[in-house]
Amino acid sequence: MFMSLLVSLMAFAPLMADNQVITSPMASAVENAANADTFRGWQGYMSQLGASAPQDIEYEQLVQIRLAQARGSYDYPVTTGDSYTLRYIYNNQTVSVPVTVSHDNEVSIPNVGTFDRSGKTFIELKSEIEAAVSSRYPYSNPVLSISSTGVFQVRVSGLVRSSSTYVDAWGLSRLSDLAEYASDSASTRDVTVISHDGNEAHYDLYKALKQGDESQNPLLRPGDTVIFNPRSVTVLLNGRVLRSGTYQLLEDDLSIWTLIEDYALGGMNDADFEHVSVSRYVDGHVENFTVASGEDFTLMDGDSVSVPSLTPQTGSVVITGALRSTDTTASYGTIQGQVSAQYFYRFAPGETLGQMLQTMSSYFTSSSDLDGAYITRDGKSWPVSLRDVMYGGSPDGDITLRNGDVLTVPFSNQIVTVNGAVNNPGTYAYVPGKDVSYYVNLAGGLSSSAKGLDRYKLYNSYGEKLDKDAVITAETTIEMEISTFERDLGITVSVVGLVATILGIVTSVIQLSN
Repeated sequence: MFMSLLVSLMAFAPLMADNQVITSPMASAVENAANADTFRGWQGYMSQLGASAPQDIEYEQLVQIRLAQARGSYDYPVTTGDSYTLRYIYNNQTVSVPVTVSHDNEVSIPNVGTFDRSGKTFIELKSEIEAAVSSRYPYSNPVLSISSTGVFQVRVSGLVRSSSTYVDAWGLSRLSDLAEYASDSASTRDVTVISHDGNEAHYDLYKALKQGDESQNPLLRPGDTVIFNPRSVTVLLNGRVLRSGTYQLLEDDLSIWTLIEDYALGGMNDADFEHVSVSRYVDGHVENFTVASGEDFTLMDGDSVSVPSLTPQTGSVVITGALRSTDTTASYGTIQGQVSAQYFYRFAPGETLGQMLQTMSSYFTSSSDLDGAYITRDGKSWPVSLRDVMYGGSPDGDITLRNGDVLTVPFSNQIVTVNGAVNNPGTYAYVPGKDVSYYVNLAGGLSSSAKGLDRYKLYNSYGEKLDKDAVITAETTIEMEISTFERDLGITVSVVGLVATILGIVTSVIQLSN
């Protein structure tokens, strides 16, 4: 039931499209180091302990592999069904005698003798037989070799994936090799093996595979029955420990500190043992506990234990504005024909603005106003030149990121304004590297009132006057100077015309009066 609840909680966790979240390389390193294992089935748990997974290979390949392993092993036991070949020289001829190991405890070889094979390895039996042949036939150079390995059946019962079944085994099969037949509720700490003569023994596969105690992982023998008993208390441990994972605990090992110190081999350098958290499913809901160092706490089946880090967790910065959109599903709008995107940047503790911009540099476009960006923190905003941070070594690059910061990158207006003595004053598309004459031509050329192409003033986007030899950039305003003579002449002509009009009106009034 605990597992069902855990899966349900994960299913309803809020998710965000991958393209909206950018994780800092530093944050990824922090999170990967603290990744937690999850509850897993018996096969996954055996893999955690170090048991080998069954391989899907052809039977003929399996036979050859077993034969090679038997020939190369000093511990290969004489096994029912084994076939050996004895070769020796007699009367200047090579004699080849097949030898088969039957169910009884003796191996008989014609013209050589009978040998007790009980509890012997092949190496021991080989030495005994070759010595007997040499004694009977001096200078015969006897050699006993393995031709094929025997196969026998072992009964598997208890908490298995199907009803009681018989499985094939061979001379080097061990108890852990039957892991694939156990159900998820089977125990690794108490597996029963009953031999063909009725002797019963109990084995702890955790000690065998994790602690290297080979006595707890015996070789299987013909007639054995393996019983998988119900599992003990099982808990999940993750966080800042040396060996996280799922553990089955013995009755005497239910202390949370035994789990951490003995099973997980202790904590990492940044482990926070003052705030160890335990989640427990109780009566239809999850209860959370915090355990401090030295405080006694008894674990229960299904508990999830997490050892946090003393280092603060990763935070998130919102980056919005004139950014490259990687996918149409991202949060975006359109401003002046350009895409406005928003991303959530996850950063590591202590990460700076300069380090974030190294990761984010590919998201800036020609429309990004790197000089007009600003940061908002706790409701207050201040400007920051991203261009100076990335390329000029600005001290703003050392600003430490804080969770909840918002970096806004406005759009750069890619236009140049042309005013004054031109035929078509207005705004025109900015083209990098172009001079004043280019934009004057776009504005229809100089008007008749212009002083000349070399008579102009330049202003930046803030209305500040620039030097005449300044490079024209986006949002520059070009003002072509108007000739003073034509301007004054126009005013004079206008005044004279007005006076003449007034005199004409006066003359007309006098004539009407007369």
